[in-house]
Amino acid sequence: MIRPMKRGSWSVIVFLILWSASLALAEEPSAPQRIATKFIRGAANFTTGWMELPKQVYLVGQREGWVTGALRGPIDGLGMFVARTIAGAYEVLTFPIPLPPRYQPMLFPEYIWQPELPSDQADAAPPLAGSGSDGGPTVTVAK
Repeated sequence: MIRPMKRGSWSVIVFLILWSASLALAEEPSAPQRIATKFIRGAANFTTGWMELPKQVYLVGQREGWVTGALRGPIDGLGMFVARTIAGAYEVLTFPIPLPPRYQPMLFPEYIWQPELPSDQADAAPPLAGSGSDGGPTVTVAK
């Protein structure tokens, strides 16, 4: 004889179904998650923008030698410091507004502590959709 399921068993089954559906939808963050991410990213970039100075000295030194890193690195760092700080302030002030579209980051890498894309990988990256092989716009000529 088959017994009917108890109320607690149904609750577990419904919970598991809803939980699995939420995992399927978890690939795309919700609007509140994107808003919170934009605010946190802005606050982090606003407060850590000054760290671009030593980072750029190091990166330029690694790529082009330590003399160039010591001379040009602070100039690049100052420019990135200003850019990261202003971008962070902009994101904090406009965090509820979807600008740029879908709350995308204004700078790459998004945070100071993330590694930059090496130039050899950037060259090997596929071009954007609708662009030519050189990354520029695709032009079609009618004959």
